[in-house]
Amino acid sequence: MTFYRNAKIEYWQAVEQWALRLAFQKSRKRHTLSRGDRELPKGSFRHDLLAVNSFSRRIWGRAVSNELSRFFCDGGGGTTHTRDVYFVSLMDITCARSREDRLTEADLEFIKNRLRYGLREFSYFGMIEPAYYVNLQHGVRYDGKQCLFWHLHALVWGVSHKELKKRLRKLVQAGHYAAIADGLDATHTRKIKQGRLPTHSAYILKSPCKTYRLSVRDRKDELGRPVVDADGVVLRQFKQGKTDLGHGDRIVLFHAMKHLHLDKLAVAGGGGAKLLKTAKRIALRDDTATLRSCIPGPIRRKSRRTIVVRRRIRCWLSA
Repeated sequence: MTFYRNAKIEYWQAVEQWALRLAFQKSRKRHTLSRGDRELPKGSFRHDLLAVNSFSRRIWGRAVSNELSRFFCDGGGGTTHTRDVYFVSLMDITCARSREDRLTEADLEFIKNRLRYGLREFSYFGMIEPAYYVNLQHGVRYDGKQCLFWHLHALVWGVSHKELKKRLRKLVQAGHYAAIADGLDATHTRKIKQGRLPTHSAYILKSPCKTYRLSVRDRKDELGRPVVDADGVVLRQFKQGKTDLGHGDRIVLFHAMKHLHLDKLAVAGGGGAKLLKTAKRIALRDDTATLRSCIPGPIRRKSRRTIVVRRRIRCWLSA
């Protein structure tokens, strides 16, 4: 089996495609969808690599998977990889945004630069995505009841696990990375076991599929004893839980990401820069695809109907 098939991207995107279609039909927020919105998940937009289009995610997933297979597995299916690779997650509270915020190009670049800072001088490939927090409460580091917490998942190589963890630990101590609340980790690293590279790659390339909730619990030390302050009061910290996206949650994420492109959400450095460049060239290569314009994605066949749809979407964007 190929690396792409082992990653099961086709299966998961089929699930996400069905779930979004159901949300468009049943969500109480469906009235917020314009006619142009309803066109974006369709196959005619797949070649613009839209973040909300499951066909785009399959094209992007196949291009990236093929490059990862060639680079790490000598063209194999991912059952073995030829060098140490680490799965890394990086979070910082400066990258949290209101769910109504529409990321500008400048804002997205700020988030990408902020999150990948700790990986400079290393080789890496990763993707930016939002975590949807739906019940923020007093004591968290974000002022609001809900937010989209943009974060980075990446594959990192060309460094020892000890050196990688040491650098990220220093950056957390310096305040460069900060979780959304006490008790949660701002960084996470894990060495990828043989045979697990396709699975971790699929996680990096996935659509957002969960909502996150925070609950409060007593803080405990390494021995499981409650931690108290000078007055003997037990200190509290937060614990995170997650559930599958509901219909309305999918509509919220759709609006937040409908103008974003998968290749623009990708980050890379060192040996990963060439990998990303090649994946972009392959994923965007299509003789009949139109060039990107001011609309979220070009329509491939310029029939009379698609021209009309395109004009409507342009009007919708300028409204």
